[in-house]
Amino acid sequence: MMSYVGAELLRRPTRAISAMLSVAIGIAVFVGLQAYSVGYRAAARAPLSEVGADITVQRQGDVPETFDGIVFPHSVAPIHRDEIEAMASIPGVEGVAESLFFWSFEGDRFVAGLGLDPTVDFGPGRLRAGLVDGRFLEEGDEGVVVVDASFATQNSLGVGDAIAVAGRSLAVVGVVDSTSVGKVANANLYIPLGDAQALASIAPSVLAVHDMRPDDANLLFVKAEQTQAEKNVVTAAEEIMGDQALVSAAESFTEQLGALFGLVDRFGVIVGLVALSFAVAVLLRTVAASVWERRREIGMMRAVGWRRRDVSRLLVTEALAVATSGATVGLGVALLLTMLMRRSTVTIPVPWELTPSPHFLPGGADEVAVVVPLAASITPTMALVAFGLSLLAAALVGVWSTRRLANIKPAEVLRSE
Repeated sequence: MMSYVGAELLRRPTRAISAMLSVAIGIAVFVGLQAYSVGYRAAARAPLSEVGADITVQRQGDVPETFDGIVFPHSVAPIHRDEIEAMASIPGVEGVAESLFFWSFEGDRFVAGLGLDPTVDFGPGRLRAGLVDGRFLEEGDEGVVVVDASFATQNSLGVGDAIAVAGRSLAVVGVVDSTSVGKVANANLYIPLGDAQALASIAPSVLAVHDMRPDDANLLFVKAEQTQAEKNVVTAAEEIMGDQALVSAAESFTEQLGALFGLVDRFGVIVGLVALSFAVAVLLRTVAASVWERRREIGMMRAVGWRRRDVSRLLVTEALAVATSGATVGLGVALLLTMLMRRSTVTIPVPWELTPSPHFLPGGADEVAVVVPLAASITPTMALVAFGLSLLAAALVGVWSTRRLANIKPAEVLRSE
């Protein structure tokens, strides 16, 4: 039977090739769009994955009444101890890294500071990998600071120098290149969390607008199970934080990726299925036309003993052969398109809330973005689904097209000839 199928396809190459190409185009569009969507979804995780977190949790607060000494940006109001503990107990949460972000206005100088727990290896703890001079913060440190490399250069600071924050002198023990380990919650100064809490809990400009307690934080980095990160954990965190919650996950960054990604992500599967449907329609037309032209041949087959199911099996096999060839070519084209997509990059803007800087300073707030390669990829599951759909469609086309023609009576066909 296979030799007969091959001979039949070679006898009508134009029709067979057109059907194969239609299937190839349908598969290439379907798989290519899904690979594009996978790449953008992976890119959306980049800003938080750089710091080893899946979610950040903040609370929207009030704008400071005065910008004198230590103040909190309005996107990082205090998060109390009971709320932090409730966050850590959410099913699916693997860890919570606490930090305290603040602005400090010292006369004509402004600095952004971040208090962190150096014993936690994700969130701001990832800064350890960006150390370029001296040492990083250690457990039990007090009165010390690690300085961002660009800030150190601008202010001629180095290991062994001192810098004043809210009237307290801090010794510089290290310099880090924070841009190499993430764009989220970048600051000029990094100090022990306890020191930051001590400074903020007595700062007049903070206490004027916030209920700041000595063990509060205002920016949490949450590590969660991937299956839970954007569903249960986010929902539970928002419930704990209340109406002013600012919870950011990978899904939050997809909103920053532009309209094109939104359309592909929302309608990519539909567009792909439409392309496959078009391919099936062309395949149906091809098989139906081929069968109609071969009605005398089919009549002769029936006359020499072929059963209806034998004819049906033959035509289904032909449709499957065309679909298999087309799907193979389509997957090859999709793979080529994916390789080309991987050569491009994606720029993901980081919301101001995650890297707050004052708008009223000269030059305004800095725009921060993460640039990553478009990690488009074809998963084995995706390839199998596309291949399976093409074969299923071919089988249905073969059965449908031969349902009546397999009942051809040899006498009727031969009489008309």
